[in-house]
Amino acid sequence: MRGALSESERLEIYDRHREGETLAAIARDMGIGYETARKWYRIGRREGRAALVGRKRRPSRTVLFGVPESVRERMRQRLDQVRREHPNWGVPYLHAQLAEDPELTDYERAHIPSIPAIYRYLHEVEEDPFRKRHLPQHVPASAFTCEAQHAHHLWQVDLKEKCQVAGLDERITVLTGRDVYSSVTVASEVVALQRHDASLQGGTIQEICRTCFTRWGLPDRFRTDNGSCFTGTVSQTGFPSYFTLWLAGLGIVHETIPKGRPQQNGCVERYNRTYSNLVLRDGSYRSVADLQRVSDQTVAFLNGSYPSRAGSCEHRAPLEAHPEATSPQRPYDPDGEHDLFSLQRVDAELARYGWRRRADKVGKISLGRQSYCVGRENAGRLFDVTFDPKDRHYALTSPCGDVHIRLPARGLEVDDFLDIASSQRKRLYPNEKRDRL
Repeated sequence: MRGALSESERLEIYDRHREGETLAAIARDMGIGYETARKWYRIGRREGRAALVGRKRRPSRTVLFGVPESVRERMRQRLDQVRREHPNWGVPYLHAQLAEDPELTDYERAHIPSIPAIYRYLHEVEEDPFRKRHLPQHVPASAFTCEAQHAHHLWQVDLKEKCQVAGLDERITVLTGRDVYSSVTVASEVVALQRHDASLQGGTIQEICRTCFTRWGLPDRFRTDNGSCFTGTVSQTGFPSYFTLWLAGLGIVHETIPKGRPQQNGCVERYNRTYSNLVLRDGSYRSVADLQRVSDQTVAFLNGSYPSRAGSCEHRAPLEAHPEATSPQRPYDPDGEHDLFSLQRVDAELARYGWRRRADKVGKISLGRQSYCVGRENAGRLFDVTFDPKDRHYALTSPCGDVHIRLPARGLEVDDFLDIASSQRKRLYPNEKRDRL
C-alpha cells in the first residue's frame, strides 16, 4: 500500500485541480486513489490552502486492539498466512478457525483478536479486502465485423423495452433489427409484457428470429448488446446462452458490443428513434395487434418506398437500391430446422470457452444449468474445465494437475437448443452463479 502523502503532494493536488485538471487525472498521474485526491482538495477548499501544510496525520487505529503485545506479532503473522491460504473465508469463520488453531498455544488462543478487531486489521493491511471475487472465466470474443460486405452479412438487433403507448394498458417491448449493408429493416416485432415480465425471454426472441429468418434468410453475423435475453448468464457463469449456441448451430456468429458502446450498434439504434417517432408516439391504438399492423405497414413503406439517407442507398429506398436483399443468401425453413442445425458447430463454439468451478461441500459442480458430481473426496476442490468436442465430455483438471476427471455433457442435444423456452426453465444451480475465489 502507498504511504501517506507529503505536504508538497497535498498542495500539488489542490493547485492542479484549481487550475482545471480533473481529480481523476491527478489521482491517476500521482498513483493514488481518487478518494484520496478528493479528500485533500476538499480540505483545502474548506479550510484554506495553508491547512494542507503542517497538518498532522490522524493517529491510526490500534491494530488488533485488546491483544497483548506479547502475542500481537504472532497474531499478525497467523492472520496474514490464513488470508493467503483461504482468501474466501469470511471473518467470523476465520475467527472460529483461529479459536481451534493447533499452531497456536493455549495462551495465544485465549487472546485471539475479536471479530471487529480482525475486520479493522484487514482494512489496515488490505485494499478493499471484502470485494466479491469471481472465479476467472475464459469467455472468447468474436472477431468484430466493422463493415458489412454484402446483404445479410451483418444484422444489428436491439430491444426497445417497456414502452408505454397511448391506448394500451400493458407495456410493450419491440425487437428491432436492421441489415447493415442494405439498411433494410428485418424486424420490428411488438410483444406485450405481462405484469411479471422484466424483459423478453430467450424463447420469445427465438420465435421472433424464426419469423425473420423465414422472410429474409439466415444472416452471417448477428450483433446485439449484452442483455440477459441474448447472452443469458455468461457474465456471471461464463457459460454461453442457449440463444448464442442456437445461433452457432445455424451457422450464425453472435457478436456482442462492449458495455457502454451503443454506437457500435448505431444502425439499429438510429432506427429505434425513427420507429419511435413514426409508430410508438402515434396512436392511440386499440390493441397490440393494431400496433403491430401499423408497425408492419411502416416497415414496408421504409423498406420499399421511402428514400433512405444511408450512404449505400443514395437517396433511394433500401430495397430499390439493394434488390438482392429480398433473395435469401442462406434460405431458412422452420420445418427443416432440425436438419439445418449442426451440433458440430455448437461443439466447436463451446470448445472455445473455459471455466473454473469449485466443488461444493458434497462434491458437485454446475455447468450450463446441469449439476455434475465429482465425488465427495473432491469437496471444496477447484477445477479448470474445458469442453472436448471429440466425445462431448467436460475435462476437469485441478490447478496443480493432480486430479483429472471427464464427465459426459448433458443438456446439449439438438432438442435443447430448438426449444429454448423449455431449456431456460431448468434450474440455475446457485454454486454456478456464485463461484468465488
